[in-house]
Amino acid sequence: MSQSLHESAARINRPVSGAMGSRISKQSHRTSPTWGTRIVALLAMANLAMVMFTSWLVWSVSERWWLGSVATYAPRELLLVSTGLLALVSLLWHRPSLLFHLFAGLWVILGVVDWSLAPLLEPEHASRFLEETFDDDNDPPPAPMAGRLRVASCNVQDYQPAFGDVLRDLEELPPDVVAFQESRSINPLCEDYFADWHKVQVEYFFVASRWPLEVLGHCDDSPFDRSSGLVVKVAHPEHPFALANVHLMTARPGLRELTPGSILRGDGPAELAALTLMRSEEMQQLRHFIENARQGLPLIVVGDFNTPASSHVFQEAWGDLTGGFETAAIGPSHTAPCRPISFWPGTWPWSRIDHIRVTPEWKFHQFVTGDRNGSDHRLVACELELLPFD
Repeated sequence: MSQSLHESAARINRPVSGAMGSRISKQSHRTSPTWGTRIVALLAMANLAMVMFTSWLVWSVSERWWLGSVATYAPRELLLVSTGLLALVSLLWHRPSLLFHLFAGLWVILGVVDWSLAPLLEPEHASRFLEETFDDDNDPPPAPMAGRLRVASCNVQDYQPAFGDVLRDLEELPPDVVAFQESRSINPLCEDYFADWHKVQVEYFFVASRWPLEVLGHCDDSPFDRSSGLVVKVAHPEHPFALANVHLMTARPGLRELTPGSILRGDGPAELAALTLMRSEEMQQLRHFIENARQGLPLIVVGDFNTPASSHVFQEAWGDLTGGFETAAIGPSHTAPCRPISFWPGTWPWSRIDHIRVTPEWKFHQFVTGDRNGSDHRLVACELELLPFD
């Protein structure tokens, strides 16, 4: 009996080996996270919180607070970069954290970076006429469908650095009405391209049309002592309409005032808030001017607004107009900046500050952004149909 008890005790105290021991060891490893895995998990949660906070700043706070202004004008795609890098870390050290990054990535795309997926929900908008391909490169570009017209707009930055690229984007449309901003003179290439068109130039606004033009008004009543818009009447053969070509003040001077010292003192945010108030006043004055000048005609507003549509400043002045990007674009359609910046490649614009917006008499069928850097802004263009109205 004593020997049997000793053998039992030995079996109990014998170390576990083989497959069972391996399973217990792995289970012990899984249930005992290291400091490294804890840090990876915390970083995943912090990144998701940052994405949600940025979304709140962009869409709820906007330019009402200096940090909201920074989020409004900063390259929001950086959140995709940070999420991707942290997802790679999670893949190597803590795979359960990938769920946080998957959710964060979807939130960035759908709720932060201002991308449009409207045509995916409405198949009739899915065609993008700027990206059409042809069997023969010498084939002429397709004409717009009956009853439709094409409108293009670009801030040409005094025709620098490569205005010919802007014209090449136009040739791929081709447009019926073109509006340029920062065109203080008529470039010789511009004269050649629009030789047989009707043209108007006032200050640094240029409009060309296949149909006759009439100037309805030029707004130079701005808090910044500058011209902010030109309104013309386009004598379309089916029904005349009004087109407003606008160029509004940028937020950059106020954003440049934000330094760690100025934020702590409070004078940087105060300067930015004052500029934001003046920009809002300029937009409201211009919108009022356009409404008085358009003579009740169907209206198209195009140009360099220098403000994303997510900004409350933009929405207060233009939010009642239908946006081509929101209605008929796919992807980001970012338009600026198209110039080298110390922290960002110049061939990848991150902000959508050039817009085409219309009154309810119009229907968007297509909206596209140019892919060449002929200016520091990308060209934007759309195809429109004028609906029956009283």
